[in-house]
Amino acid sequence: MKVLIANTLYFPDEVGGAEVATRLLADGLMKAGLEVCVVCATGSGDDRSEEVNGAKVYRLRSTNLYWPHAPGEHSRVAKLIWHAIDVRNTSMSRKLAEIIEREKPDIVHTANLSCLSVDAWRVANNAGVPIVHTIHDYYLLCPTASMLSGGKPCASQCGVCSLYAKPKQIASAQVNVAVGVSDFVLQKHVESGFFSRAAKTTVIHNCYQTKDSASVARAPQADNAPLRLGMLGRVLPEKGLELLLDQLFADQTLDWTLAIGGTGDQDYVDSLKTKYADPRVSFLGRVDPSAFLNSIDILVVPSVWNEPFGLVVLEAYSHGVPVVGSNMGGIPEIIEPRSKLLFDVAQPETLIGKIHEAASLLDDPSTNDRLRQHARKFSLDTMIHAYIELYEGMVCLEERKPWVATRREAN
Repeated sequence: MKVLIANTLYFPDEVGGAEVATRLLADGLMKAGLEVCVVCATGSGDDRSEEVNGAKVYRLRSTNLYWPHAPGEHSRVAKLIWHAIDVRNTSMSRKLAEIIEREKPDIVHTANLSCLSVDAWRVANNAGVPIVHTIHDYYLLCPTASMLSGGKPCASQCGVCSLYAKPKQIASAQVNVAVGVSDFVLQKHVESGFFSRAAKTTVIHNCYQTKDSASVARAPQADNAPLRLGMLGRVLPEKGLELLLDQLFADQTLDWTLAIGGTGDQDYVDSLKTKYADPRVSFLGRVDPSAFLNSIDILVVPSVWNEPFGLVVLEAYSHGVPVVGSNMGGIPEIIEPRSKLLFDVAQPETLIGKIHEAASLLDDPSTNDRLRQHARKFSLDTMIHAYIELYEGMVCLEERKPWVATRREAN
């Protein structure tokens, strides 16, 4: 079986969890014996192909007004034009059609389609190839892909976003199977009218990437030492760092330090360093995730937006680190159920109580193994098996259609 994966970016261009998940998917499918080719966009050079870890990767030069992953601001008019072109970028569609004709995949699996265009669904559908789409974020619903307004999550689409999303919603009817990386993100799209003709909608959680260093013993906490809290990931307003710091500074019951691993907009980071200047708070910048997680007692994931998944939660569990998370988006779906360490963003004062609960787990010798065991439920093998089972069901269904044999003979 051959699978063509289409995603905005591909290794080594990785800016978030969606790109990591796409790479792990491609590598896992090939390890399981499937043939994989990848189509992605690039902002530099010409169209080209190369082999990456056994997969043929087509990097297509973006033909829109600008490359959105490059530094710099653009006017509102330019952004509107960019999004209008992105809905049906016929130049990118022609390139994809040629690749589908050349590669003859059994399945087209799309993920983030910014720059490639949702017109990819029409192209695959016209070629008679069944389509799986994995929803990693809110790109189809919102031009910022975050559904945030004024630093707060949008309960529903605003008028502008509804107008933006309508062509994508119509195009999504060509998808055969829609997959959400969490039930939350899947239902957000289904409730907004997406994937109306899909034969199936389902949830396949992302996996965490196992690293040898995850099994390295964690640095022990010294007697009477402050509780070592950590926050790992992009330093953005929606990640809830300010909420966490406000609660820590207001509390008098905890003896703590906070290590912040990750980068963000420099002006925003500088403003936080000024506002929360305190020797207990350390901004470490880019860090090695395993080393970072082995150096803390508790990870806090205080997101104030609806995280589609929350991969960092599983990464922490794989190191035996308890996680206190917000009750937003897909985070509740992956929090270890026995610990129940979720706080209510609408009642931020509940955060400190959950940190106390997490601290009490550190004295339980079974905690480390229990958290690692929970992380294993989200293994790469589990994710790959789920997708292969999905593909095989779709191919079997397609082969029952008389026109499929005719198409394949023509190819």
